[in-house]
Amino acid sequence: MSISWVVDALLIKYINKFQTIIIKIVMLMMAFVILSAMLEITWLLVTDISTPPYFLIGVDEILDVFALFFLVIIGIELLETVKMIIMESSMNVDVIILVGITAIVRKILIIDLKNTDPLFLVGMGILIIALAGTYYLVVVSKKDFKCKLDIDDEMR
Repeated sequence: MSISWVVDALLIKYINKFQTIIIKIVMLMMAFVILSAMLEITWLLVTDISTPPYFLIGVDEILDVFALFFLVIIGIELLETVKMIIMESSMNVDVIILVGITAIVRKILIIDLKNTDPLFLVGMGILIIALAGTYYLVVVSKKDFKCKLDIDDEMR
């Protein structure tokens, strides 16, 4: 065994520990953001329902609430992805694609069509087709597309 191999192994060990700590901090911050978004949704609903006309919510407020709901869904999906990174030391490509599709759908649902450039809409359509096609190919191939993150196994 050479000295450089031992140094490389120790360096990788410490980098893996550092990476795990950072991922756990990111998970805590994401959980805080998701909780904050849920509190914002609750506040919006309570204030909209409790002001005249009671129990009626305007279209703009509904769009705001839907946008926040999609943010929460995206946040939960991202949190699940980060959790998978810690548990399995890998990242599923299909989950990342689904998060992208969810984010694009959120953007489309809250878009103001009257004030949006048509070229932007064309770009969003192309992006949706590309993501959907990629997801379809990943699912149809029935292969397990995972990005391995643990470098320690490759050194052995």
